[in-house]
Amino acid sequence: MEYHQLRINRTGAQFFPHSKIPDLQFLLGEIEKPVIGLFKCRIVYDQEIHSIEFNSYQIKPIHSLKIVRSDAIDYDFKFENRDHLNELYHSRAETDDIVIVKNGLVTDSSYANLIFKKGDKWVTSSSYLLNGTMRQQLIKSGEISCETITQNDIRTFDKVKLINSMIGMDGPEIEVLKVIL
Repeated sequence: MEYHQLRINRTGAQFFPHSKIPDLQFLLGEIEKPVIGLFKCRIVYDQEIHSIEFNSYQIKPIHSLKIVRSDAIDYDFKFENRDHLNELYHSRAETDDIVIVKNGLVTDSSYANLIFKKGDKWVTSSSYLLNGTMRQQLIKSGEISCETITQNDIRTFDKVKLINSMIGMDGPEIEVLKVIL
């Protein structure tokens, strides 16, 4: 919750500096939530909250990734409009998802941050599209570290994982050989 609150604070300060920032703990405490299963909470807002919904969440089986390049993509904030990300995702051909490379540096997949394993150490790229809440939490806890990762560096790693607010360190690993350069 702490990292989601920081995200909404940052977004509000950037786009709506004169609006009151909602307190997520209070806001979500007032809403009836599903009790069985895994659910993702989606909040659509600008100066005010427009909708809050809980959607069943299934971890996508990811076995292969394709490198796609976009130096123009910008996704510093979690926007409802994901057209550019969706366009890149649709170029994945026969693979399950993508690895977005921007200005030669590895960033994210279409919906998650990436972490790479070499030996017993997990690292994430110091370059990213969205500084995800799970990414921030794992860095702060010391479970992962940051380093510059170029497209050419990918093959120096053994495994890759996708992480987001719903998928942590226990998510599925992908053999780096399954990344199509």
